[in-house]
Amino acid sequence: MSDMEKIMPLPMPGVADYHCHCDYSIDAEGTIEQYCEAALKRGLAEICFTTHYDTNPAGDEAAGTNVICVNGAHLPATPQNMIPYVDHVRRAAEDFYPLGLSVKLGVEISWYEGCEEEAEKLVSAHDFDYVLGGLHELDNICLCCRKTHKKLFEAYSPERLVEAYYHQMAAAARTGLFDSLAHGDYYLRYGRAFYGDAIKKAHLPFIDEFFNVLIDTDTCLEVNTSGIRHGHSEYYPHMDIVNRARKAGVNIPFLGSDAHLPQQIGLDFEAAVAVVPPSLPGFED
Repeated sequence: MSDMEKIMPLPMPGVADYHCHCDYSIDAEGTIEQYCEAALKRGLAEICFTTHYDTNPAGDEAAGTNVICVNGAHLPATPQNMIPYVDHVRRAAEDFYPLGLSVKLGVEISWYEGCEEEAEKLVSAHDFDYVLGGLHELDNICLCCRKTHKKLFEAYSPERLVEAYYHQMAAAARTGLFDSLAHGDYYLRYGRAFYGDAIKKAHLPFIDEFFNVLIDTDTCLEVNTSGIRHGHSEYYPHMDIVNRARKAGVNIPFLGSDAHLPQQIGLDFEAAVAVVPPSLPGFED
């Protein structure tokens, strides 16, 4: 049985996946059409493509910075070179709507201080439905890459790492460029194994200030289920942060699988809808 044949439909309607990468992202596989077919098999009502857009000139090569893929060619990340992706998603939206799938155009812009001008050029050039901000680097070192995270973590205590992480996440929110911020404690991908249990509570001195920035700037958080395929028992961010965010008044309307393969669409959404219930028009309880 192929991976696509193993995809099972969700037991509830009206669910959307708002964080999906296709083969326009350097680290993903599968065409836009293959992801849409997988979304239909999964029973999703809506899917939003969020291909990576990285422009950090000092970025970590391990993170595949500054490149988008077009027909297998690696091209510089520029608004002009994003046109084939934009057009492809829009065509898919027309093709799959009659089949029962809404397809949205999004982008995941990798945040680093100084990216604002490049990000604004991209957002101004294309009418995105959804702009997602992702923090993947600190000190220009990829914190979520298997080959480089240790170099970064060795330079930081868990508290200092998390403080720096949320300082940058807050800076991203303050720009007003992003509808939502991705995987809100992504340092846990490798941080749990490196630091041990101390990393799970390292956010406590800093998280309330971060929430205040999200509220002030009307920036959302997503619940990202890719923690499950990374071998963790919780999503990003983990439930303590989700619960504190909700109590503080942070808006958390989006589920994202962070799929990098078609069969990862809607990963663990059977359980995740308990955290972010379906809210698409026409599907409310």
